[in-house]
Amino acid sequence: MSGGPRGEVANTADPAVTAARPGAPVHARSEQLLCIDGDRSFTVTMPSSGELVIGRGPDAGLAIDDPLVSRAHALLLAVPDGLRLSDLGSRHGTLLNGERLVEPRLLGSGDVIAVGNALLVVRRPIRIDAAPSVTEPPMLVRRLTEELSRIAEYERELSLVVARSADHDAGALVAAISGRMRVIDAAAPLGGRFVGVLLPERGSDEALGFARELAALPGRISVGVATAPHDGIDPDAVLGAARAACAAAEPGAVLRAGDTVEVITAGAQRIMIADPAMARLYELARRLARAAIPILILGETGAGKELAAAAIHAFSARADGPFVSVNCAAIPEALAESELFGHARGAFSGAVAARPGHLEVASGGTPFLDEIGELSPAVQAKLLRALENGELTRVGETAPRTVDLRIVAATNRDLEREVTEGRFRSDLFFRLGSARLELPPLRDRPRDIALLARTVLDDACRRLERPPLALSIGAAVALFRHDWPGNVRELRHVIEYAAASAQDGASEIETPGASPDEVRAAVAATTPAPSVDGFRPIADEVRELERARMIAALRATGGVQNRAAALIEMPLRTFVTKVKRYAITASEWST
Repeated sequence: MSGGPRGEVANTADPAVTAARPGAPVHARSEQLLCIDGDRSFTVTMPSSGELVIGRGPDAGLAIDDPLVSRAHALLLAVPDGLRLSDLGSRHGTLLNGERLVEPRLLGSGDVIAVGNALLVVRRPIRIDAAPSVTEPPMLVRRLTEELSRIAEYERELSLVVARSADHDAGALVAAISGRMRVIDAAAPLGGRFVGVLLPERGSDEALGFARELAALPGRISVGVATAPHDGIDPDAVLGAARAACAAAEPGAVLRAGDTVEVITAGAQRIMIADPAMARLYELARRLARAAIPILILGETGAGKELAAAAIHAFSARADGPFVSVNCAAIPEALAESELFGHARGAFSGAVAARPGHLEVASGGTPFLDEIGELSPAVQAKLLRALENGELTRVGETAPRTVDLRIVAATNRDLEREVTEGRFRSDLFFRLGSARLELPPLRDRPRDIALLARTVLDDACRRLERPPLALSIGAAVALFRHDWPGNVRELRHVIEYAAASAQDGASEIETPGASPDEVRAAVAATTPAPSVDGFRPIADEVRELERARMIAALRATGGVQNRAAALIEMPLRTFVTKVKRYAITASEWST
């Protein structure tokens, strides 16, 4: 391994590594490469600007004599926030931390680059910045990911603010924002005039105050705010929520992630959507509703298939007609034909009067056949005839009746497999499946989880005639970590149970250290568990002790929270958050 990097470089250990430009000044910078090649190693200090080509060719800044290395194998580019590594289309690839590099990546301290048989270890000395960090989008996302991973462990919130100026580019907006940031904050341009600002340990109220300051700056600035964990614990979800809120905000205004909800009215149903994938699906449903073709809705149990069907009916020209929902799985097989197509008087034992079936009742409107995969082959054949001819025959009659139908069907089964295995008619499947909507499961819709949890909790509290409850940090984390096999239906039951079982006077729903996979146990109210043989959960005792120590510290400092936090060596922001969580009032420490 030999050669010299282009640009400004200092070689600290090997005389073979020199500056590519003779006489170029040498400036030390933080990033260094520990180069290990065979039985020797040496250190290269990277330039503050410029690039370093790694390869086997004569023009490589860092030459590696290895048949597995291409002539121009990889590129290290010095950028303001560190080093960016790119593969130059090498034959055998560049590995970063054991994984093949497929796109440019910013490097961190300790990252290991493998080029052929040589290893390059990135070293960045610890630095203490005296100013807020202005970085690039990948590094902002990395910071966001790191901070999100600490939320559950330390029970701290964080906020992400996204701003956009109608008059200035992202660079000018970053410059205007940076003077208002703390040392621990970070900002980066996000493209399209958007700028993201990470605010660790700042909850919704503090972030809104910061956002309003930004919105008041010159330049017609729109601002969106998302707060974790209540708006999500996934970096993409939090970033997407804040960006969507910013995009929806008027110049000079601030919107929270929860303010960007789309509400669709479908008859008596109000459908609320925050997830962008669901919003696009409902746009597709609106377009499909204009046609008269059948629609097949796919998705797991509880994912909202009936709501989607009701929306299709409401969007269609048939909205003034009946919407008839039929759960095919709940109809006994012997009665399915009669229930769907009706029967004549005396058609079978117990048929004391003629009765129209669900399809006839829905004529002129929309019949919704949920779990259609449960129908028997004989009923499937009769349904196909009704679809193709617009006619049906009641059980016990011979004369067909004309009906005006536009069927919407749904299933949680894989109908293509059912067709292959002979349990579902292929002709009916192709007739029904000409237009399909596949609803994603709730676990893939984090923004909908946040929206639905808040909405269901507020509704439950109103019905129970109790003061509003909030989700604690632990409860919110548990919601996002759960897989939700029952989807929206399961989420609704869990939240309603938690609201109903909450102790009188509780202000939050909290997780008492249970596994996030057991949400019914994890999302429990702040009710202390009963003692068993004199024992109580240690988490309850810790909370009581913490609350008592906080009250004592406030009493000793006359209610000055920063001094009280210092007395018990608790971070101030954690102290402020827990004062709210434990509902500590001035009357408790001033007496």
